Parts: sequence; C-alpha cells; structure tokens
Amino acid sequence: MSTIESLRGAFYDASEHDNPVMALLRPPYLFMLPLTVLLLFMFVGPMVAIVLFSIQPANSISLDPSLWTVANYDEIISGILSGSGIYGQVMGNTVVISAITTVTTLVFSYPAAYALARKIKRYKLVFLLMLIIPLFTSVNIRVFGWALFLVQNGVLDSIVGLFGISNYPSMMYQRWTIILGTTYVYMPFMLFPIYLSLLSIEDTTFEAAADLGANKLTMFRKILLPLSMPGIIIGSLFVFILTLGADVEAQILGGGSVYTMASNINYSFGYSQNWPLGSAQAVGLLLITVVAGVIILRTIDLKEIASRGGKR
Repeated sequence: MSTIESLRGAFYDASEHDNPVMALLRPPYLFMLPLTVLLLFMFVGPMVAIVLFSIQPANSISLDPSLWTVANYDEIISGILSGSGIYGQVMGNTVVISAITTVTTLVFSYPAAYALARKIKRYKLVFLLMLIIPLFTSVNIRVFGWALFLVQNGVLDSIVGLFGISNYPSMMYQRWTIILGTTYVYMPFMLFPIYLSLLSIEDTTFEAAADLGANKLTMFRKILLPLSMPGIIIGSLFVFILTLGADVEAQILGGGSVYTMASNINYSFGYSQNWPLGSAQAVGLLLITVVAGVIILRTIDLKEIASRGGKR
C-alpha cells in the first residue's frame, strides 16, 4: 500500500470516528441510500397519511389539531369489545383465518421442505420450479382458478357428476374456502424459509448424532426441529401477516358472505367512501401486524441465523 493510500485511509477513519454522519454517506452505507429514500416516500409517507386520515372528521386532511377526532377508533374498539356491530365478527374472522392458514401451511410445508432439503437429489430443480412458477402468476388469476373449480356447474361439479353425485353442499362462500385459497397462495412463503433452514444444517451433524446412538426421533427432537425453528418462525410470520391483509381471497372465494379486516377496509375506502373509518381500521390492522411481528421475532436470534448462513 502506498503512502498516499495509507494517509487517505487514515483520513477516512478519522472522519468516520469524529463524524458518524459522514460515515453513513460513504460506501457501503451509501449503497443503502436509494432504498432508504424510496422507503421513506413509498412506505413511511403513506403510513403517516393513513394515520392522519384516521383522526379526520371528513375525507380531507386538516392539520388543525382542534378538528381531529378519535371517534372512528372509539367505534371500532367499542364494537370489538361489546361484540355489537360487525367489528367483533370481522376481527374474529381475520384472526381465525390467519391462524388456521399459518398452521395448515406449516403442516403441509415442513415434510415437503425436509424432503427437498435432505432427501431428494434427483429432479430437485424440477420440484423447486413447480413451486416457484405459480408465484409468477397474479394472485387474482390463481384465486379465480379455484373459484372456477369450486363453483356450482364448475370443474368439481363435472368431476363428482361422473360418480352420480348431483346434490352436495356448495363449496363456495364459506370460511374454509377462504382458508383453502390463502393456504394455496401463501404456501411458498412458509415452505422456502423452512427449506433454507434445513439446507443450512451440516450433514456431519447428523452423522455425529448417529455415531452417538441417536435414533431418528431423537435427531428430529434434538437437532432437526431446533435448527429449523428459525425457518418455521419466519415462515409463520410471513404467512400470518400476509393472510391478515388478504383481500382477494375473501372477495372472490368468500363472495362477501365472510368479511375480514382487509375486505372491510376495502369496503370503507371504496363503496362507502368513508376514508377516515377505513384509515382507522388500517391503522388497527397495522398495529396487530407490528405486535405479531415483534413477538415472533423476539423468539429467534437473527445474528445467529446470519452467521450460520455465512458459514455455508
């Protein structure tokens, strides 16, 4: 290293030590600047607007605090606590659908992720592509596909008709139909985090456990499940939060007979044109999402996950 380069490095180190702000304006932190600015305008800005709208008396933003009101929050919270109106039912539908979807995707995803990560060698790429390609298709198209399959006189009706079955309960516009749609749409968001966690486990770990006399059940309880827990938690967080905001599935497969928070927000902003009420509901849904995310993320060590991934 030349003397000039040494002096330049010493100057930069001194500048960063004396002025942390200057350190953020140089690589590698400088590379994060465009993304940070984009998030400020595309995420933080709209969130601030929604919060402001939620305390407005009408469909316009006023910066005069004397005109602000919490009547929309009072209506929502009192409706949930008392069980009167639709808010208690809407909140119950949203939480139940999200929780059942999370558990269902976990039950189906874990064995598949284990097979892909530890057992399947041949045709693994084919299976991964089969899981990835549907993500390239619009959610609307995929959910409409399920609607065409389940609707009366649809594909399912033609199949069961071959067996002489003509009278059976309608499969559409039920809570479980929405759960079927959310499970199908968000399954990859559970499967791939678990798959990556299982993929990061060294083969020598299992070999050492086998040498010490551990059976398959012990390996699962002591090695596989604990080391794959970060993937399970992150996947559960993804699925639960995404299902909280699922609107297309509720609209198409629920048909307006089962309301969720997302569909209720859509109704407030669209049909009823009550933006403050819709904004208050959106803030409530955002708070639920943040609380759930904080609780779930506190159970895992992100630094340990990053260090394990770096070793690979």
